[in-house]
Amino acid sequence: MKKLISLIKAVMSSDMNMFKVSQKKNNKKQSKTLPIFLALLIMFTMWGYGNMLFEILSPQKIETLVLSLSVFLTSLLTIYEGIYKSGQIMFNCKDDDLLLSLPIKRSTVLFLRIFKFYIFEFAFNSLFFVPLALSYIGWAEKIDYTFFLSTIVMAILLPVIPIVISCIIGAFISGVASRFKYKKLFQTIITLVILSVVMFVSFNIQTAINYLANHADKINDIITKIYYPAGLYAKLVSNFNYLDLIVFILINIVLFVLTILILSKFYFKINTRLKSVTSNKKVYVGNLKIKSRNKIKSLIVKEVKTFFDIPVFIVNAGFGLFLYLIAAVALAIKFDSLIPLIEKSNLGKLGVEAFLGNKTLLIMILIVVTSFLTSITNSVISLEGRNINILKSLPIKTKEILMSKIYAALLITTPPLLIGDLILIIRFKIGIIDSLLFVLLSILIPLVSHFLGLIINLKYPKLDAENSAEVVKQSTSSFVAVMIGMGLIPVNGVLLVYLSAKLNPTITLAIFAAIYIIVDLILYAIVSKSSSKKFDDLSI
Repeated sequence: MKKLISLIKAVMSSDMNMFKVSQKKNNKKQSKTLPIFLALLIMFTMWGYGNMLFEILSPQKIETLVLSLSVFLTSLLTIYEGIYKSGQIMFNCKDDDLLLSLPIKRSTVLFLRIFKFYIFEFAFNSLFFVPLALSYIGWAEKIDYTFFLSTIVMAILLPVIPIVISCIIGAFISGVASRFKYKKLFQTIITLVILSVVMFVSFNIQTAINYLANHADKINDIITKIYYPAGLYAKLVSNFNYLDLIVFILINIVLFVLTILILSKFYFKINTRLKSVTSNKKVYVGNLKIKSRNKIKSLIVKEVKTFFDIPVFIVNAGFGLFLYLIAAVALAIKFDSLIPLIEKSNLGKLGVEAFLGNKTLLIMILIVVTSFLTSITNSVISLEGRNINILKSLPIKTKEILMSKIYAALLITTPPLLIGDLILIIRFKIGIIDSLLFVLLSILIPLVSHFLGLIINLKYPKLDAENSAEVVKQSTSSFVAVMIGMGLIPVNGVLLVYLSAKLNPTITLAIFAAIYIIVDLILYAIVSKSSSKKFDDLSI
């Protein structure tokens, strides 16, 4: 038992420091206070939403409906988040060689992996489930110890079933990807497809929930049939039964054990294939040719390879581009059927007639949203890690190093945007001048996002991260860049709607192009001077 506890401590210390914001000595307070602040903010928000729902449902005496929804939606969110997180925590870990060299069973190694995954999801689930459960206390007619017992057990076991589903899907993705030469790229493609399916299902579930909210007397029966733990929790709170609680505990334990036993049969084969290097190139030493590239070109190629070699980087930073292509195809094929969705969305609040009568405005909104939600450069400095000193020692100017990262980001974002633009231009029969302005803006707007991301990453670098997920998803620079991008979207939206109401589409696009040319030039000057100095001062 002592050995197992020691192993758990060692494994947990390997990757779970992704929750830390910074390791710098002069920034210890920020490393603790920022995650706590964000966690409390999320929990307070969920508590507020819970009170709003209870206020609506309390007169109907169906408060337990919110508890069912909290379990169901938290589990759905965990599955969605856990699909690609499982690839980082379960497979191809840094400490694989060390653990496999120890005299311990392989099933124990797999248990450690899944247990670490469980701890991560337990912390994640608690941010959403616990506040909703606590808000129930203020609206319930009667609260006794059985409510707290049921809530504690549910909070502990809530991640188990979503983890089982995520592990199975993650193992399937990794297993299929491991049989191909470009393992990580193939793994990313499958993950993007599955996340798209999950997102589509999520959108439909939201519509279903809105419908079911008007038929609240039937919702508990429906949720019970869809997801057993959700209905059980509501039943335990309203009519507690020890037998139901014991059965639920046993079901989760059996599922957890079966998952370990089943995955252990092929987990290590998948892991071995993922670590293997596949090549079909024949190298003839006697006739060896060495290709040389331009310095800038070599740096750009390196940056692009880094992006496509890290699945979590692609999913986190490039998913918006993937959705833009899907949106473009959907608008081109079924625009009329999407009109009701536009009317119900936030865009509809700005005036649905403006979007339906002015297709250029709709396309511009899509470009703006995609550009500012696709922040690639907010992690490129941090991903250099301990190689930053090697990069600084290269015989190349600092400005050229930084601009190579901008060029690489443009090389990644421009093709999907232009393909989407072309589809929408053909579908809505946009004029030549407007089409050229769309192409120009599809470069200028993402360029602002790339410059801002690079500047922010130089302001908040994280060069001592243990893994790429820590940099891409949990770093200060990625959080700040995403927040700024989300703030710029409504600013652009309001300005677009205002100008479109006063001017014709061509002039509106031309004004936007002029604005972004100026902004890009200002940001380029900042990168060339102050940001270059910050890069020169970096060290680890």
